[in-house]
Amino acid sequence: MQQAPAIRRHRLLPRLRAPFRLRMLIRRNEAAYTLVAAAIGLLSGAAVVAMQQIVHLLGLVLFGQTEPVSGVAALDPLRAFAGPVAGGILVALSYLVGRRRFRRVADPIEANAVGGGKIPVPGSLYITLQTIVSSGFGASVGMEAAYTQAASALASSTGQRLRLRREDLRQLVAAGAGGAIAAAFDAPLTGAFYAFELVLAAYSVAALLPVLSASIAATVVARLLSGGHGAPLLLAGQVPAQSYPWIALLAVAAALAGIVLMRAVAWTERLLARSAVPGWSQPMLGGICVGALALASPQVLSSGHGAMMLVMGGDLTLRSLIIVALLKMLASVISLGTGFRGGLFFASLLLGAILGKIVALLPVLAFGLDLPVEVLAVVGMCALATAVIGAPLTMSFLALEMTQNLPLALAVLVSALLSTAIVRQFFGFSFSTWRFHLRGETIRSAADVGWVRDLTVGRMMRRSGPTLMTNGTIAEARRRFPLGATKAVPLVDDGGSYAGLCLMTDLHWDGQDPRAPLGGLARFRAAWLRPDQTVQDAISAFGREEADTLAVLDPRNQVLGILNEHHCLRRYAEETNKRLYPARR
Repeated sequence: MQQAPAIRRHRLLPRLRAPFRLRMLIRRNEAAYTLVAAAIGLLSGAAVVAMQQIVHLLGLVLFGQTEPVSGVAALDPLRAFAGPVAGGILVALSYLVGRRRFRRVADPIEANAVGGGKIPVPGSLYITLQTIVSSGFGASVGMEAAYTQAASALASSTGQRLRLRREDLRQLVAAGAGGAIAAAFDAPLTGAFYAFELVLAAYSVAALLPVLSASIAATVVARLLSGGHGAPLLLAGQVPAQSYPWIALLAVAAALAGIVLMRAVAWTERLLARSAVPGWSQPMLGGICVGALALASPQVLSSGHGAMMLVMGGDLTLRSLIIVALLKMLASVISLGTGFRGGLFFASLLLGAILGKIVALLPVLAFGLDLPVEVLAVVGMCALATAVIGAPLTMSFLALEMTQNLPLALAVLVSALLSTAIVRQFFGFSFSTWRFHLRGETIRSAADVGWVRDLTVGRMMRRSGPTLMTNGTIAEARRRFPLGATKAVPLVDDGGSYAGLCLMTDLHWDGQDPRAPLGGLARFRAAWLRPDQTVQDAISAFGREEADTLAVLDPRNQVLGILNEHHCLRRYAEETNKRLYPARR
């Protein structure tokens, strides 16, 4: 009777052996891990094409347009107004249904910064569907958030099933997000550096092969499924030297415009939060406003791919460019501020291209200067996107792959770095990290800080042993705890509550009266730690209180244990070294 369970378990072992061997192969073999990343890239590219086709189909059904709706010169007024309104109703209903179950879903940046790359699949599908509805029905949001969310969730789920190490899982999530961006823009280097700068927040030799393989695989499958993204915008020749002062001016203007755009979204959210409009119903209000703006200009609708073709390939007047820029910015702020799902990636590209053309046309009209308008449009596009997204090399490679012009890519890099410096100095956040800041998070990039939060006081502390009563005598305590037995013992009062620490150096000092009560030796009565505090909180507390040891208390001020500063610093150094010098695969 005792052997039956063991026999059943033994019969199950052959079934588990193959997956176990597969996991070991992927954990130990870099080539196998790279193949997994490439497979994630293939699936990411297919997912991006599928979402693009769904949005295209929605544009055909709702607006009667086979081309991107934002690129048409005129649109039926009823369709232009009704599309965003219907989208707002659907997004509002989705919040009403899913607000409890999907209240907090991490995006790739937050997941890699805090959660070690773990992203829930159901919540990601929920966000992806909301973004498709938002953009497909005309809200002024980009689809890149849906692309990266779905691809990263797929990568995270695969990595968790394979039981990858924390760092390997983070790299796989970055590979999925990079593959999605590469497929969306037909630009593998852009996707790879998006993964490095935004989702990993580091350039790593170990991550180079899997991330780049995922980006290339995603680009290939996207080209096969969609027939390519069209010919690149070829801009031959050098960037004239006299253009660089205007490029610098454009970078400053792009940085300021990016800061205004990000703050405007937050201001709109705060304004609505203080209003009587229920949070779940705010997208309906946003749909009405965006629909009204679409009556003035269809270029505000959806992500803006059609408007980008109109701006880059058309000959719009200065007045038309200014009107489109103001309306698009207003529509993007309203869409995101009222709860439509999506991002500012493509909106910032479009607004930057318009800003670049405006800056190029002003000196032409005012001073008769001959500036390359197309060059400044590309520079402005990437400078404003860098201000909002926070990825200068990503934007530089986007310009290079889009135009195949190396001198122009270098000019873009100069403007992107200048724009980034200004935003960091006067604002300090990208759009995604600004959203974290508004929620009370301290995340400024996808650098892995989750292990710091996991390394809590409760995990590091030494569980409480014997305690001493404050009304006990020094002589009794000396008999129980001879010198060298420990560094400190918690003191408790008659009710069992914490009353301070008794340091062994104070207890065994020759000048103490053995008959005196221990309460007179109590140190750090008002200083203690909680088990849910992080190692950084503990280190700060030790420095602030000038203490070597502190007690750890529960909410009722009962002693749970003690923590020593030396042990805390040693554990922090060990975990830091693991991240700086990870074990080889």
